[in-house]
Amino acid sequence: MNKHFLTICLSLLLFFISLHKIYPENTNSQKQLLHHSYEKILEYIHKNKARFRVEDLILLDYLQRRFSLPNEFSFSKTFQRLPTPHDIKSLETYGKLVNYKSVEWKKPKKAESFIWLELKALFIDKENDCPDKNTLINQIKKQAQEGGYATTHSALALGWFMEQNCLSKNDNEVQQLISEICRRLYSLGLLISYPSDLKVEAFAFICYLGKKQIISPNEIHPLFSFQRDDGAFSGTISPADGINVHTTLLMFWLALEFLNEDKYFNEPMIKKER
Repeated sequence: MNKHFLTICLSLLLFFISLHKIYPENTNSQKQLLHHSYEKILEYIHKNKARFRVEDLILLDYLQRRFSLPNEFSFSKTFQRLPTPHDIKSLETYGKLVNYKSVEWKKPKKAESFIWLELKALFIDKENDCPDKNTLINQIKKQAQEGGYATTHSALALGWFMEQNCLSKNDNEVQQLISEICRRLYSLGLLISYPSDLKVEAFAFICYLGKKQIISPNEIHPLFSFQRDDGAFSGTISPADGINVHTTLLMFWLALEFLNEDKYFNEPMIKKER
């Protein structure tokens, strides 16, 4: 074996050893930055949660349950004000998600087209009310093909129909639908380079459907460079554009997912009586 060949082999070996040493350091550095961003969001939530919309507090309640956060982030602790007319309208529609019974739950007469399927799932009271499986799968699949928020909310509808036992996660057709929707969500997210509300919602709902592994942490970490000094996110390419609380909470969700990237969470979004 000639000396030149041995030199090349030794050089390659040293190169791969150096990569092995460097990679964990980069990963640790990314994790530290991610944890710092998480702490900043946490501080923002602490300071401002009393002023959040009902919808945002309901999402925060879900994150509290999903990630076993302190009870101070539960809906019963954060929603302490007298309900405004807007609060009441929101609680009528989404109060079931947190089992809030001080306001009667009612399916709204008017809503944006892409949320009708999820509302249909939310207001199912018993399994006998479930739509036909094939019809339901086709409806969800068709909405997922529309793009934008229709795609993200088709993921939410699918998740809620599974939580209501109308669809089984163990069913092969449902598994195929989960995979198809998650691929669409992933493609949708990749079209946007900054943490828009749509992009972050797409990635968060991939995690909700249990397919976090298709997202590389390297696609998540750069999003936190758009964080404002106060810890929030604008939902636009410019942090100076103001604050989008919904986007901020979704970024909080992603931070918690990828600080625990090897762990999978399956807490239901619809809170059941205990």
